[in-house]
Amino acid sequence: MDTLVLVAGYLICGLVGILGILVLWKIADGSIDLARLISEPNGDASMARFQFMVFTFVIALSLFLVVASVKPAAFPNIPGTVLSLLGISGSSYLVSKGIQFSDPAGVADRSTDIVISPATAIVRYGQSQQLKAEVPRKPGSSVKWQVIAGIGTISATGLYTAPASAPAGTTQPQHATIQVTSDEFPDASDLAVVTLA
Repeated sequence: MDTLVLVAGYLICGLVGILGILVLWKIADGSIDLARLISEPNGDASMARFQFMVFTFVIALSLFLVVASVKPAAFPNIPGTVLSLLGISGSSYLVSKGIQFSDPAGVADRSTDIVISPATAIVRYGQSQQLKAEVPRKPGSSVKWQVIAGIGTISATGLYTAPASAPAGTTQPQHATIQVTSDEFPDASDLAVVTLA
């Protein structure tokens, strides 16, 4: 009987170990996204998730140390206080989620914005101006640049280049309106205006 218990214990530990390796592999190849592990869908930090994660890690590490310290190796009797703390932690997380979901503002996704800098610039004919786009809620997002009005060209990296000279017969200052749009969020866009001198 003792041999059967020992074999079952090793089998369960092996299966849990394989599951852990599989999860780590999925995290490494990007199949499991940890971007919202401790944040809400709208990007705000979640203290409830953070507390639950930290407490779970602390209890798991404590259990491992207790099991490793017992000689011969055996599964220890877990004190009722530890189980109570686990229950309190889990239930406090569920209560906080219930309170949050009862308020629609807590789960609504905020729109993703994009900001061009500088928003206005003066560029001489034949010169260039580097523009930058930032997506505060999604750092590293790819963007698309285009001149939607006026003259000049803009590269895929946001480098605006003015024409070599003013168009023939123009007396008024020329302008270029540049738009940047997020590839991931087509509704997120911003404009910059370049005045040619």
